Amino acid sequence: MKPASEKPDSRLNHRALFVSIASVVMIVFSSLYEKYGSYCKTSSVPETVFTSAVPKEYVSAAAHQGTLTEITYTTKDYSIDPMTPITKTAYVYLPYGYDAEADMQYDVLYTMHGWMMKAQDYLDESFHIRDVFDHLIEDEKTRPFIAVCLTFDAHNEPQTYERSVEELAVFQYELRNDVIPAVEAQLSTYAASSRINDLRRSRSHRAFAGFSMGSVTTWHQFLFNLDLIHSFVPMSGDSWIIGQNGGLQHPEKTVSRLVSAIHDGWYKPTDYLIYCAVGAQDPMFPQVDSQVHEMMRRQEFSTENMIYGIKQDGYHDMNAVREYFFNALPVIFPPD
Repeated sequence: MKPASEKPDSRLNHRALFVSIASVVMIVFSSLYEKYGSYCKTSSVPETVFTSAVPKEYVSAAAHQGTLTEITYTTKDYSIDPMTPITKTAYVYLPYGYDAEADMQYDVLYTMHGWMMKAQDYLDESFHIRDVFDHLIEDEKTRPFIAVCLTFDAHNEPQTYERSVEELAVFQYELRNDVIPAVEAQLSTYAASSRINDLRRSRSHRAFAGFSMGSVTTWHQFLFNLDLIHSFVPMSGDSWIIGQNGGLQHPEKTVSRLVSAIHDGWYKPTDYLIYCAVGAQDPMFPQVDSQVHEMMRRQEFSTENMIYGIKQDGYHDMNAVREYFFNALPVIFPPD
């Protein structure tokens, strides 16, 4: 029997009020968890390793050497005039035995140079990066792959620091709209065609690497072109999506943007791979190290999808870059 002072439906009203409040709380909690939840989750941290030195024989010609070619493509200067077509050149390394008529499919590594460099510099004989590519493939430490060397500059010429920052900040549009479709329409890759859906389906056979400002560009591809690229090798540079040196000055906001790119695309931890490299003597070490340690706090980055490679005696130079390629390529293109 209900107390005389209580209305017959008061318990129902209380229950309805409780349900309404609980619903609001859950909505707010879900929103906060979606945005900040990775702070609270536990996971294994990314693997930290010291990079291995390049063997002496890898800085001399291999018995089986790849070949070089060039591909021209039409694009735009997205930083100044996104309407007027311009022509640019990609410098391409083809592995030994490459034969477009043999019905073979190849993984593709897209690369970006650093400030005051040019697209073709990675393939310069004096840096021996081509030799490293040849030896890794010859010794079956990696699958045969194509390397496509690019530039964010409209004229492939060194520019002022400020101008280069402007150009790299929008290179993701050139890569997506112009470079990948043009390159993979002409080469034997895993893309069935240059249509966007076919490029997305073949993303597991595509990687992007860059040094210094090229590393900043690499992080941009993770943010904007994750649907087209599976593996990333940022070398000696942090993400500047929040601002220059954002990995050091704004690590939480910077990494939250990386996490958002993952969530926005509904990607699983196995859907992407990062080999982040920097030298212990590199002036960019504090920026990179700060960002990586913030990434280690998030469940989206773990031993499953990220390696942090440190060159103990590494500086901000091409000797370090050669070593990073030597260590990273067997991870992103492991032998079958």
